[in-house]
Amino acid sequence: MKHAREKQRLTQDALASMLGFNDRQTISDIENGKRALTTDELIKLSDALDQELEFFLDPFNVVAEAQYAWRASDDLPGAELDRFEATANGWVGMLRWLHQQGRDKQPDLGLLSLRLSANSTFEQAQNFGESLAKLLKLGTVPASTLPACLETQLGIPVLFVDMPPGLQPGAISGAACQVDAFSVILINRRESACRRHFDLAHELFHALTWEAMPPSRRESNAVEHRSKVKRVEQLANNFASALLMPTGSLDRFIDPARAMDVQHLADVAEQLQVTTHALGWRLTNLGRLDEPTRLALAKEKRQDTQELPKLFSAQFVEKLHLALDKGRLSARKAARTLGLPLFELTELFEAYGMTAPFEL
Repeated sequence: MKHAREKQRLTQDALASMLGFNDRQTISDIENGKRALTTDELIKLSDALDQELEFFLDPFNVVAEAQYAWRASDDLPGAELDRFEATANGWVGMLRWLHQQGRDKQPDLGLLSLRLSANSTFEQAQNFGESLAKLLKLGTVPASTLPACLETQLGIPVLFVDMPPGLQPGAISGAACQVDAFSVILINRRESACRRHFDLAHELFHALTWEAMPPSRRESNAVEHRSKVKRVEQLANNFASALLMPTGSLDRFIDPARAMDVQHLADVAEQLQVTTHALGWRLTNLGRLDEPTRLALAKEKRQDTQELPKLFSAQFVEKLHLALDKGRLSARKAARTLGLPLFELTELFEAYGMTAPFEL
C-alpha cells in the first residue's frame, strides 16, 4: 500500500482525507499491518491509488518489499529489466508463500554474513569461499553440488528461470533477491553451465552479506568488466572463485609437471565446471600462473555438454503441487503467476515426474 501511495505522490494526510479518515494515523496503522481494511475501504483505496483490487489482495505481491541485485548486459534497457523484475516478483512471492504454507524457515545466516565487510580484503573473501566450501561439504567439484546444498543446508532456494522472449541471449544472467529475511537466487537456465555456476556462487555472496554490504540493483554481467566493477562485486567474484575452485580441488586436478600447460589447465577447468577465464584468474591470484599463460588459457574454449536444468526447481515444484492438491491455490492463479499456459504448467509437473493435480 505504501508503495502504491508513494507512486501516486500522496502523503498519508492526503490519502486519509480521500478515504474519509480523521487523521494520518489510520493510514499509518494500515501500512504497518496494525489495522485491516473493510471491503468498502478497500474499494475506495483501489480507486484512490489507481490500482486493481488484486494488487492489495494478492498473497504473492512483493512489490516494494523485494530487493534485487541483477546481473545484466549493459545493453539491456532499464524498462526491459523493470518488466522482467515484475515477473520475477510473482515467482519470489509465490515461493515465499509456499514456504509459509509449509512453515519452512530459513536458518539464521548471521554468523556467516558477519565474517566479511566492505573493508575486507580480496584474500579474506577468498578464504571465506574456501571455508564455506568445506563447511557445506561441496566436494572436489563444488559447482556440481552447490545448488542442492544451498537449498538443503542454507535454506536459500535457487530458481532456474527463462528470460522473456525477444531478449538477446545472456541479457540477464540472474539475481539475488531479498524479501525481509527471505533470500532467493534466480539463475538464467539457458546460460552456459560454467556461467550459471559462477553466477550462482556470486549471488550467494550477496545473499550472505546483504546487510553488511547492500549490493547495487544492477551490475554488468560482462566478463571483461569484472575487474572494473565496485568493490563489493570484486569481493563477490573473489568469493565465488574460491568457492568453486578451492585449493584442495586445484591440487587434486592439476598435475604439478603441467602447471603451465594451457591444454591441461583447460581440461582442469572443464572438470571443475568453470570457465578457463575464471580458472586463470583464480590461479593468478594464488600466484600459480603467469600473465602470458593466463591470457592464453582464457582463449581456450570447451563445448558445453551439460544438460539444461529443469525450469524452477524440484523443491519449488513439489511445494506448488502440494498447494494445488490441497486446494490452497487454484491452477489458473498458479499458471498466471508463473507466466505459463495451463498446459505448460501440466508439462512442468510432468518434467519432475508428477501428475498435474488438476484437469485441463
